[in-house]
Amino acid sequence: MHSLVHSAHCRSLDHPAHTKVRPMFSLLSQIDKIMRDQIVKYLKDITIGNPKELFDVLNFIAPLIDGWSLTEPKSGRQIMRFASVKARQSAYVDFTIPKKSGGYRKISAPVKPLKAIQSAINILLQAIFVPDEHATGFVLNRSVKENALIHVGQTCIFNMDLENFFPSITKLMVRQALHRELGDRLQSNDVINIICRLCTVSDSEGVEVLPQGAPTSPVLSNIVLKSLDKDMSKLAERMECKYSRYADDITFSHSKSIRRMSPFWQSRLYNIIAKYGLKVNEKKTKTFVPGTRREVTGVVVSDKINVPRSYIKQLRVLLHLWEKYGYAQAQIIFTRDFCKGMEKNLVNVIDGKINYLEMIKGKDDPTYRKFKSRFSHLQWKEKQYSNQIQNAI
Repeated sequence: MHSLVHSAHCRSLDHPAHTKVRPMFSLLSQIDKIMRDQIVKYLKDITIGNPKELFDVLNFIAPLIDGWSLTEPKSGRQIMRFASVKARQSAYVDFTIPKKSGGYRKISAPVKPLKAIQSAINILLQAIFVPDEHATGFVLNRSVKENALIHVGQTCIFNMDLENFFPSITKLMVRQALHRELGDRLQSNDVINIICRLCTVSDSEGVEVLPQGAPTSPVLSNIVLKSLDKDMSKLAERMECKYSRYADDITFSHSKSIRRMSPFWQSRLYNIIAKYGLKVNEKKTKTFVPGTRREVTGVVVSDKINVPRSYIKQLRVLLHLWEKYGYAQAQIIFTRDFCKGMEKNLVNVIDGKINYLEMIKGKDDPTYRKFKSRFSHLQWKEKQYSNQIQNAI
């Protein structure tokens, strides 16, 4: 069942409209959601006392995991074959992707069998862990929108970025955090150690850290930094500020017209970050003051939230390329001028941008509705053209 559900989620570029398969897509999505909700509901009250119970739980989660055979449950030996440092070193594929700010980011993507195991662990941890209210990244029903809404109406915004985020979080930090935050649910040192071993990899210096690219790294980072979030929120109260953290992006905002954060408070903030073994990326530290456009995690905040003008401009350009040149030629231009060496499908990029616009501005916003209408029309035309080609063959 899950393979059908998974395939239904994958949109074909050759048939962007998908008008005939939507009823089945909707039904399979509902089945997928019901199954996920039932499994997560069961997991919320679970306690795990030994490795066998952990392996049983991971197999119980298997229907939700792509690449996990439902007819052949994974034994403890199969799961634990990735637990050694040597095995994990060869269980990741390393590559780089361009950063928006320049340079490249190293990605360590787990091979399919390990990724399936990590995906099951991720679902387990998401079900039993309650993140801090100020953490908005990688949290169910929270997003950059909720992160930005916290700071709406604030006059000044101070934003900082944590340097080399996931690889700065070590296996020791993960182990300590799992004992601290989930010791009542993961009731065995062996269980916690297995999770730590399956979800970390050695860096160039031999230190085991969270890999950038593993399904478990986001939730584990939130578990590790729950204490940091508590310390930061207490500091924010003393400063009469609002605080939020979206992954590695930390934001403080104030209602007063201050030109910059005082050295006293800034040193307190940096000390908390250093306490948890992390560093600030000084190049990305920004202060937004009155008279400037204030942004939080890429969202414009004033008396309400909005997207930057540059976002609307780029979306308009992409739609214009498709309208003027047709999809095939527009894809070539898009790849050449916008992708920075990465392979991206124009239709998927536009779809994602319009969905993001809806999330930020709302489905009744005229700008969103206009873009959505243009996009739907282009998809329909492409479908008609594709059908004509097929009929002519």
